[in-house]
Amino acid sequence: MPCLRNYLLRCVTLTYLGCLVSIGTAASRNSYDLIPDSAPDQQQFVQVQMEVRGELRSNPDGGGVQTRPLEVEARLRYQERMRERSEDPWKRRAARHYEEAFASIRVGESLVNRRLPPEQALILVTAETGDQRLFAPDQPLRREELELLDVQASSVLVERLLPGRPVALEERWAVEPPVLADVFSLDAVQEADVEGVLVGVEESTARIEWTGRIEGSAGGVAADLAVRARGNFDLQQRRLIWFAVSMRETRAIGHAQPGFEVTARLQMTLRPSPEGDVLTERRLAGLAWEEPNSRLLRYQPARSHYRLLADRRWRALIDRHDLSVLRLVDRGELVAQCNISELPDADPGQHLALEAFQTQIRQTLGEQFGQFVAATQEGGSEGRRVLRVAVAGLASGIPIQWVYYHISTPDGRQVAFAFTLESREVARLGTLDREMIESFEFLPRPAAPRAARMASPARS
Repeated sequence: MPCLRNYLLRCVTLTYLGCLVSIGTAASRNSYDLIPDSAPDQQQFVQVQMEVRGELRSNPDGGGVQTRPLEVEARLRYQERMRERSEDPWKRRAARHYEEAFASIRVGESLVNRRLPPEQALILVTAETGDQRLFAPDQPLRREELELLDVQASSVLVERLLPGRPVALEERWAVEPPVLADVFSLDAVQEADVEGVLVGVEESTARIEWTGRIEGSAGGVAADLAVRARGNFDLQQRRLIWFAVSMRETRAIGHAQPGFEVTARLQMTLRPSPEGDVLTERRLAGLAWEEPNSRLLRYQPARSHYRLLADRRWRALIDRHDLSVLRLVDRGELVAQCNISELPDADPGQHLALEAFQTQIRQTLGEQFGQFVAATQEGGSEGRRVLRVAVAGLASGIPIQWVYYHISTPDGRQVAFAFTLESREVARLGTLDREMIESFEFLPRPAAPRAARMASPARS
């Protein structure tokens, strides 16, 4: 009898364990691994199509908000090769070779077409939480080139929307705010309810959907998004192969950027690409992945005849033949303004004296003038001379510092800079003004009347 009882107990135990194994196998069959392959040196071909419809909002003189219709059509095609990965799974480097980068931008009645020049086809990408940078290894990009390439839902970042674990059909997961900020190019996300869900599996393709709203900030102003997205994930290759998103975004007017209310649609396909003769190891070896190109942009106004390098936080506000205005905006806060005036030629060999420069500054500031903080004169490259004068004073009762520069060359070319900032922001400006001055260079232009004049000081 004990033997029979033991036999029955063993049968019951084995049956119970068999059920557990069966349940586990079923659960495994109904769960799908959505963890992307993180092996380095993968290469893929990426195509992006984007369209934007809505209105642009600006308040240039503080007299009231002006609205203009906005339409954008953009196409990107590039080879992308992932580089070595760090211990942080989302800290990545990638090299891209753009076969096409084009955008048609219509604002009101004005139409502008932009293309990435062939000499800038090689672009490097660094990405980590809170920061993605696109830059050219040979020379800094221009602002319009960067904005052409730096679209939302970057192919380097979009896989962060995945759960990073096996999930079952109809299972949902919340997308964390830092991920949403990175993928949708926001500085921060205050509230969000974006969720992903695995809606189906056909053969080796998992179909995923994301929906929700995001309340965040970009450039220091409010940005609200309603997001609906879909994606296809190849379970065998363990990679996202298609992604499409529709976004309705409202953004407030910033210190140096207009606001807008738009609906944007983006579609991206990604497919494996064998190593060719474009992004070879030989070509990528020895490229500089850090500063200065990753931090600087090349500024060359369309209506003037000079160029310079500036930190990416500088944004152009005005571009006229006689005046360029840039604003330094850091984490949404206005730090400084820079006015640049290209002056008519002086007589060859004639330079403005430092004392005369100080006198002109004092007369221009009038009652705002307090005292001179510094006044220096130094020679530069190719025989040019640089005058620098720093002034402390008051504007509307606020302590202000002005920093003026005058650059002249032996052949009579001259330009004036006027930096304006609150005295408390001097440390944040740091050496960014000198960086612009040291990189400044004149470009050829037609002869101009020889009558010297001063740049008007920037107003706070």
